[in-house]
Amino acid sequence: MTAPRPAQQIAAQDEEAAMPHVETISDFRVPATLSSAYERMIEGLKSGGLGAAVRDAIDHHTGGAKRLYLYEARGDDDSRLRFHSCEPGMNALFPLYLRYRRLDPVCQAYRAAPHQGDIVMQRVRPLDIACSDFRQRFFDQAGIVERLSIVQRGAGEWRAMNVARHRDKGHFSDTEVGNIVGIASLALPLLTLDDASSEKMQALGIDRLEERFASLCPALSRREREVCARAAKGMSVEATALHLEIGKASVHTYRQRAYRRLGISSPIELSALISH
Repeated sequence: MTAPRPAQQIAAQDEEAAMPHVETISDFRVPATLSSAYERMIEGLKSGGLGAAVRDAIDHHTGGAKRLYLYEARGDDDSRLRFHSCEPGMNALFPLYLRYRRLDPVCQAYRAAPHQGDIVMQRVRPLDIACSDFRQRFFDQAGIVERLSIVQRGAGEWRAMNVARHRDKGHFSDTEVGNIVGIASLALPLLTLDDASSEKMQALGIDRLEERFASLCPALSRREREVCARAAKGMSVEATALHLEIGKASVHTYRQRAYRRLGISSPIELSALISH
């Protein structure tokens, strides 16, 4: 694999491509069919699972997506990824993306939303990208045929959602675009709130979480409280097993027992119980 060229050289050598259209979103009404998805986003906000709730909404209300990114940006060179869902191996390309991000067409969308509350949409297809290296590495090689970006201007940053489609699904239909805009309109303002929720949960130590579970449900055994506390912190089954020096099968058993006692069925609900 050849080394990527410096961004300045790329910009100088690649021909200008068609500039992707950026559309201002105004007088948009969120479809009523997204109300249940919004409820799940709120539940996810309480438990640190906002990104997963957005991903589930995309999967349910469209034909699916290859990649999903939620992030905040303060400029072309300053962004913070908040959530991503993409194909295996994509994480390895994140450092490489830093070389190209000034050439990403989404930067045009930032400038089209200069005032707080502005929200815009940009549809990008491979031929819209002037930089051949960027296009090949992040679109063509992965079979991406379209990326839809929704960008909203906040008080001090832009909040954005990128959804990319693989060739096996084809381009987004008008109905899917409307649903994605609706999901983004609901999800993007929650990113700021998600910071406070995540910090609150992470500030609680394991011992304090175990105490909360003991108070919430005295019927939980000591081991069930230990497993629940680690699940609420986001620890995987494997990490919990190592931490408690028990088998993975035992972790599954303790989790399921605790869930039945608590009347819940998932780690998201578990975290929501103690997030208040």
